[in-house]
Amino acid sequence: MGGWTKARVRAVSQALFLVLFIVLLFRTAFFGSLKTISGDPQAGFGIKIFFQTDPLAAALNALASRALYEGMAWSLAVLIPTFFLGRFYCGWICPLGTLNQLVGAVKSPWKRGARALESNRYRNWQRIKYYVLAAVLAAAAFGSGIGGVLDPIAITARALALAALPAVHDPLAFCGCGLAPFQRPYFQQGVMVGLLFAAILLANLAVTRFWCRALCPLGALLGVASRWSVFGLEKKSGGCNDCKHCLLGCQGGDDPLPGARWRKVECHLCFNCVRQCAESGLKFRFFPGAEQTAPRLDGDRRAVLASLAGGALSVPFLRANTAGRARRIRPPGAVDEGDFLARCIRCGACMKVCPNNALHPAAAEAGWEGFWTPVLIPRVGYCETNCTLCGQVCPTGAIRKFTGQEKGWAPPSPSPIRLGTAFFDRGRCLPWSMAMDCIVCEEVCPTSPKAIYLKEEEVKDREGRTLKVRQPHLDPAACVGCGACEKACPVLGSPAVYVTSVGESRSRNNQIILKRRRAETDVRFPEEAGGWKRRGAMRTFDAGNLWEYVDGDAERYLAAGVQKTYTQRYEHRSGGEAVVDAHRMSGAAGARRLFESEAAAGARPFQVGDAGRDYGASITFHAGVFFVRLVAFQDTPAARQDLKDLARAVESALGMPTRSSENPPR
Repeated sequence: MGGWTKARVRAVSQALFLVLFIVLLFRTAFFGSLKTISGDPQAGFGIKIFFQTDPLAAALNALASRALYEGMAWSLAVLIPTFFLGRFYCGWICPLGTLNQLVGAVKSPWKRGARALESNRYRNWQRIKYYVLAAVLAAAAFGSGIGGVLDPIAITARALALAALPAVHDPLAFCGCGLAPFQRPYFQQGVMVGLLFAAILLANLAVTRFWCRALCPLGALLGVASRWSVFGLEKKSGGCNDCKHCLLGCQGGDDPLPGARWRKVECHLCFNCVRQCAESGLKFRFFPGAEQTAPRLDGDRRAVLASLAGGALSVPFLRANTAGRARRIRPPGAVDEGDFLARCIRCGACMKVCPNNALHPAAAEAGWEGFWTPVLIPRVGYCETNCTLCGQVCPTGAIRKFTGQEKGWAPPSPSPIRLGTAFFDRGRCLPWSMAMDCIVCEEVCPTSPKAIYLKEEEVKDREGRTLKVRQPHLDPAACVGCGACEKACPVLGSPAVYVTSVGESRSRNNQIILKRRRAETDVRFPEEAGGWKRRGAMRTFDAGNLWEYVDGDAERYLAAGVQKTYTQRYEHRSGGEAVVDAHRMSGAAGARRLFESEAAAGARPFQVGDAGRDYGASITFHAGVFFVRLVAFQDTPAARQDLKDLARAVESALGMPTRSSENPPR
């Protein structure tokens, strides 16, 4: 296959993958009415597959969460061939790379004559991307997924979904092609997202694929992998007339011209150099001559070490700002905040699929580390009662998959997923402050029984006349924090009823009623829970005789600071059996350490305690100073669900309520 043919095939591949990316992004939506469907809505096959095949997203996810989320192993389909072929993904598949190449083909005054050739020579600033990669991987190793802001697939999806598509919504809606939602979406931070994307594209007018060459951490990761590739460029310098035409279309700045060492870690395999060479002096083949190839990555070891240190040290600084926590309302199904920030790559898929335009990229609501992670803004949109779409499209497990039954809003469940709690600002509420009738918030409240209820009270106006006014009150036990009341509140500006994250079910600490650690003598397992019943007496082991129960693994527990172990057998009315072990540690850090030392392969995040994992027939979680393991003796779908119910009951048994602040900040 000649150079022209290879270049044409590559161009066709780029076009197909770009079109596929845009089509799948459009399909990351729900085209229907949540009011008329029965069962859970389905988002269909969307953009998720592009993130599952993204090696950088997989690396960040695995390092930060200490586990590889289901589907992310597909990234090996890109990474493994890179070890043999080189950076084919950059030149043949990456949608941002294709867009950069299209803009780079536009003639500009900065790339004319000799400057066009020189701009495609290798430059030392191209090593910056390896330092960026080192920094984001180091931050991920310390539990932060902030590197997702710079992932090129996330950048493209985020920009198109949050900036470009809203901008062209009206023409799409006018054409009647079914590609636009009924209501035009609006996203806070949409302008900033769009400006970043525009800056990346406009940089190509000065240097072709500047982002790919200088800053892209995914390109750097694939460049490291391509160091060992056996497919490369062979140069025949004998017939070269030094025309330098091979530089004209070079996308990677990898010095394909004879007389210079070819830098294979920078090459995008675009084959433009072979196509441009009039003397047929360039050829791609397997096992080319090593003497014509740069032997190693071009990078300063001290700069790499400094980048690693910078990435690691940035994490505590990113976590220093927690001022906006009350308005940090996460989507339903979001895992514990620490795990959420470790997993989220800011791709925008959940925001794109949200039918009520309720999810937005965070500005200051979630602190520096939570920049551009999804938050619910009730004033713009509320969470629909039967919607489960955000959990379906999340590629990394930051928002776990959940069903309408698990959500527990309609029909109501005794333990629903709570996003937060609504509060009244009585100084702005019309019935409370102005003695005017208004029952909007009570009317739209979707819970059953309604979390907002009305009490008729007699009040006096300024003339002393007695009026009867129905004043709204809130039952926090019934509120799920959906935001429908805040969305519908007719008071302009700051609403009279507002939702905060206080009371969210995913957190033990962000509660109006906090749970405190029980004293040792108070530790006991529930007598009955969801069909389970205790069988036999509870057994206890202290640090001195723990080996009698966990023989062969006691050292790991002792090293983590175990003080006492409680174990209880349970029997289910269906005939199933399970055993529960609760290990009380010397501190919460020890419980978390023991939890993280458990193998995470094959596990799914489970929303219980501070963090939990579901292995199917077993569940582990840590809650405060306790590390808990539950093991079912049967492995069936029914037994797995029963074990989850028992885990939640055990988690509740490990703490008791104590009063905290009743007036969280807005």
